Amino acid sequence: MVSCRSLCLGPIPDPVLLFLCQGALAMLDWKGGQLGPSGDRLLLDIARVLSSLSSRVKEPSLEASLSRILVSWTSSALELLSAGSPGLRASLAGTSPTAGPLLDYVFAHWDHPLDAVRHQARLVFPTPPPSPAVPDDPFLTGLTGHLLSLEWHVQGKFAALRCLAECVGAAGLLALAPTLPSQVLAVMGDQALAPHASDLLEALFLSHRAGLQHQHPVTKAWVAPWLTTWVSPLLPVLCEGDLAQTTHITDYYLPKLLRCSPAGLGHMVDVLQASVHAGHGEGGRGPLGALMACLRSARAHGHLQASALGPWSRLVSSGWIKQGLVHQHGQVRIDALGLLCECHRSTELVTAEEMQLIHFFLRYNLNVQSPGLRQQISSLLGKLFCRIREGSQGLYKLVQNKWPTSGGVGVPHCPLMPIVPCLWQGFLSSVCSRLFEALFPGSSHATRFSALTILSSLAEMFPASDVVFQLAKEMNPERVQTLLECFASTFEEVKTLAFDLLMKFPKNVVDLQEPAQLQVLFQAAMELSTSTKPYDCVTASYMLNFLVHQEALLPAMCPPLPAPPGLPQDHRGSLAGTMEHNSLAVAGHLLDELEGDVSRAEESLLQAAALAPMYGRVHCLTGILQQMAPSVTLLDTWKPVVARLLAAAYRLSAVVAPVVQSSSPEGLVPMDTDADAAARLWMILSEIQPRDTNDYFHRAKLLGGHTAHGKRAVNVIDQLTDFKAGEVTACDVTAQTVLVCCWRSMKEVALLLGLLCQLHHGPCGPGSPDTLVTVQQVKEIGEYFRQPLLQARHRGAFELAYTAAPNPHPCAPERQWLWAVLEEIKSSDASSKLCATRRSAGIPFYIQALLAPGHKTGRMDLLKVAMQELISLAEPQPQPQSTIPQVHALNILRALFRDARLGESVGPYVAAGVRAAILGFTSPVWAVRNSSTLLFGALMTRIFGVKRGKDEHSKKNRMTGREFFSRFPALYPFLLEQLQAAATGSPRRSLGRTRVVQHLHLGWRGARGSGQSDAGAGLRGLGAFWMEPLPCCFCSRGRRVPDHMPFSPW
Repeated sequence: MVSCRSLCLGPIPDPVLLFLCQGALAMLDWKGGQLGPSGDRLLLDIARVLSSLSSRVKEPSLEASLSRILVSWTSSALELLSAGSPGLRASLAGTSPTAGPLLDYVFAHWDHPLDAVRHQARLVFPTPPPSPAVPDDPFLTGLTGHLLSLEWHVQGKFAALRCLAECVGAAGLLALAPTLPSQVLAVMGDQALAPHASDLLEALFLSHRAGLQHQHPVTKAWVAPWLTTWVSPLLPVLCEGDLAQTTHITDYYLPKLLRCSPAGLGHMVDVLQASVHAGHGEGGRGPLGALMACLRSARAHGHLQASALGPWSRLVSSGWIKQGLVHQHGQVRIDALGLLCECHRSTELVTAEEMQLIHFFLRYNLNVQSPGLRQQISSLLGKLFCRIREGSQGLYKLVQNKWPTSGGVGVPHCPLMPIVPCLWQGFLSSVCSRLFEALFPGSSHATRFSALTILSSLAEMFPASDVVFQLAKEMNPERVQTLLECFASTFEEVKTLAFDLLMKFPKNVVDLQEPAQLQVLFQAAMELSTSTKPYDCVTASYMLNFLVHQEALLPAMCPPLPAPPGLPQDHRGSLAGTMEHNSLAVAGHLLDELEGDVSRAEESLLQAAALAPMYGRVHCLTGILQQMAPSVTLLDTWKPVVARLLAAAYRLSAVVAPVVQSSSPEGLVPMDTDADAAARLWMILSEIQPRDTNDYFHRAKLLGGHTAHGKRAVNVIDQLTDFKAGEVTACDVTAQTVLVCCWRSMKEVALLLGLLCQLHHGPCGPGSPDTLVTVQQVKEIGEYFRQPLLQARHRGAFELAYTAAPNPHPCAPERQWLWAVLEEIKSSDASSKLCATRRSAGIPFYIQALLAPGHKTGRMDLLKVAMQELISLAEPQPQPQSTIPQVHALNILRALFRDARLGESVGPYVAAGVRAAILGFTSPVWAVRNSSTLLFGALMTRIFGVKRGKDEHSKKNRMTGREFFSRFPALYPFLLEQLQAAATGSPRRSLGRTRVVQHLHLGWRGARGSGQSDAGAGLRGLGAFWMEPLPCCFCSRGRRVPDHMPFSPW
C-alpha cells in the first residue's frame, strides 16, 4: 500500500497515473474498512490526484475514463463510510479540502459536451454524503441556496436538486422557494430540459406526499394541500402555455402526476369544465385544450375505465369531444383525436361512437397545413387501426375459449362474432372511400399527403391475407389511375407515397394489361425525362420504376424494346425475373438515349440545355439501379450496362465541367438577342470564363479598362445585334439555363457514381464475392471525384458529390488521397487550379468525405494527421511564399469543426483552432482575415452550442470563465497575452491590427454567470483577465464599431 501511495505521488505520465488510480480502486477491497487508517489516507491521496488530473486531461477518451474513475472513487468512499470511519467523514465534510475540488469538478462538468462525462459528473454529486442529512446543516442549507440561485438553463441543477430533495425533503426546498413548482414548469418548453425538469418534479411531489402522509397517517387531509401545491400551478400552464411547453408537460410530467394520484384527474376535470362553462380562454388553447390533454394522457396510461359509450363518458360528454376535434387550435384537435385512438391496452375494442367521431374528424381535418400535425394524425390513426386488428384477434380467441364450436368446423358461435367484424369492415371501407375521394385532381398537397399516408398505414396494418379487412379488395382500375395521377404532383413526397402504396398491392391489382395504356405511360415518361423542368424528371423516374413491374411492358412498346441477351428461361416467369428483365431493357434504352444526348451536347451545349437536358436521363437511370440493386441476380448481364453507364457519366461530366468550374457562374446576365447557336454558346462561355485568379491574394485588382478579351466579347455582341429581325435562330436560351443544366447534370452524375460505389460491398482480394461494380471501377470513381470537388466553384455541382463515400471502402486508398490533397494545398499558389475563392469551394467537402466516415468505425487516425497538418498551415508563417495554403487550411478547419458527424473527435483541436483564427485577424491579406472570421464563428458554435433562439443574450449559449478555461486551459495564457498586448499598444494598432473585438466576444460569452464563483477553480488571475479589456473598451469610445469589427454571424 505504501508503494501504491508513492507511485501515485511520483512523476508519472498522466494516462499511467490515471489508470493506476483505477487499478487501486478496482483491486483493493474497500468493504468493511479492512484497510484501516492507511486505506483512508490512500483514498484521500487518490482524490487529490484525480482532482489535479481533471485540470490537465483533455483527451475525450481520457476525460470519460476520469469521470468513470471518480464514480468508482465515490463508491469506494461510501463503502468506507458505511463501515464507520469518523476520520474519513470529517475529511469529506462539505468544507474540507477534498470535497471542495469534487464539487468544483461537478459544477464544471455537469454540462460537458461529452455525454459520458456529463452523466458521470452528475453521479459524483450525491456521493459520498458530506455529513448526516439534518435539516439545519449549514453546508446543506448553503448548497441548497446556491443551487436555487443558479439559472434554470443549467441541466446539472435538476439532478443536484433531486438529490437534495432526498436529503432535506421537498418541504425544506419549498420553504426556501415557495414558487419552485411554477419555476420548474416554466422551463418545460425546452426539449433538452423537459426530461430533467419532470424527473425533479416527480422527486419533489413524491417526497412532499410522503411528508404529508406522515403528518396525516389516518385521514385524507393531505390530499387538498398536495393538490394545491402541484396541480393548481399546472392547470393555468396547460390552458395558456405555448405549444412546446404544454406538449412536453403532457408527455413527460402529466403521466407521472396521474400515476402518483389518480384521484387528481377528477379534480382537474371539474376545474377545467367550470372554466369552459365560464368561457375562459376562448382565444387560444384554453381550458378545453387542457381538458383534452388531461383526458388523453389519463386514457393512454390506463386511468380511464372502458365503457360502451367510450371511456370518457363518466367524466365528459361526446359533445366536448366534438368541440375538441374541430377546435381552432391544432394541438387541441390532436389531443382529442389521441383520446379516441390511444389507450392503455392495444386490444381494447373500438366502439361505434368512436368510429362516428373518427368520421367526423376526417371530414374537417384532411387539409391540415402543418406537417407536424399531419404526421401526428397518421400516427394516431395507425394506432386505431392496430387496435382494430389486435382487437379482432383478441375477440376471436376470447369467443373460441368461451363458446363451443359447431359440428367440428372450428368456428365458434357467438352473437358478437358476426356483428363486430362487419361493423369494423364497414368503417374501414368508408374511411378508404373518403380518402380516395380526397385525391381528386387539383386537391391540395396537404390533403393528398394526409390521404396517402393514412392509406399506406391501412395497407401495412391489413395485408392481403388479413381476415378483418383487405385494402386490395377496395381497389379498382379507377383508384389505381388515381394513384398514378399523383405522380404528376410537384411534391416528391406525394410521388413517393403513391409509388410505395402501389407497390404494397398484389400483382393482380396493379397489373396493367392494355398495351395502349402502357405505351402512353412509357412515352410520357421518356418525354418527361428530357423536360427543362427539374421535377418532371422525378416524375419520369417514378413512372419508369412502376412500369418495370408490368409483365406486358416490353411487348407493348412500339417498336418493342429488345430483350436483353443471356436471360434464363426460368427467370422470366417470376415476379423478380420480370422486374429485372424490364429493368435491363429500360436501362439499356435510357443509356442509348443518354449517349445520343451527350454526343449532341459535345457538339452544341446550348442546344442540349435548351432542348434535351441530360440530367433527367441520369436521374431515371439512378432510380432504376437503386430499385434493382438489392435483387440483382444477372451480374454478367448488368456489368456491360454499368461499364457503359460509367463511360457516359464521365463524358457528360467532361462536357459540363467548363461551366461549373467557372469563377462566377451565378452572376450571369440573360441575353435575349437572337443569334446563331454557336455564337451564342461562345458568348455564354466567354461570360463565365474565369476572370479572376488567385492573384488577388497578393495585389489589388483594378476594375475597368479594355482588355483583348473584353474587346472580343464586345465585338461578338455587336455581331449578334446585327442580325436581321426576320431571321430565326436555332434556339434562344439564357445563360442561366445553360448553368442550371450543367450543375444539375454534375449533381446527378455525382449521385449516380455514389450509388455505384455503394453497390460494391464486401472484402477485396482473391476469393472475394463478385459484385456489380469492380474494385478498379471504384478506384476510378474515387479519382474522378477529385476534379469536381477540388476545382468546381458552383455549390450546386459539388455539395452532393461527397456522398459518394458515405462509408470507407476497404479497397479505397483514402490515406493516399488525403496526403495527395494536403501536399497539393501546401504547394498551391496563384497559378494553382485549386479554387481559392468561395471558402475554397469543394475542397472542404473532399476532406470531409475522407475523414468523416471514420467516426463509424472508430478509425480516427486520418483525422488526427489531417488536423495537425491543417492547424500548422492555418497559423501565420514567418516568411510565407503564399497565403493561399493558409486560406485553404482555415476554410477546411471551419468545415470540419462544423461537421456534426465528427462530434467531439475534433474537441482536442478547438483551442488550437481558436489560436489560429485570432492570429489570422492580424494578416494584411483580406482573404485570410475573412476565412479567420468564418472559422472563429464555427468555433464559437462548437464551444457554446447552436443558437436556437432569437434572444441575442441567450443564457444557454454562455458558460462561466471557470468552465471555459477548465475545458481549454491552453487558451488562458494566449488570450491574456493578446489582451495585454492590445491594452499596452496604441489604440489604432490594438484595434485595427489585433482585432481585439474577438477577444471581447469570447469574454462576453464566457462572462461570469449562473451564480457560480470563480474562486477555487484552480485558475487564479481571472480578475486580471477580465480587467485587461477595459482599456480597449475605453479607447473605442467615439469610434464606429463596424470599422473595427469584421463580419460575424453574431
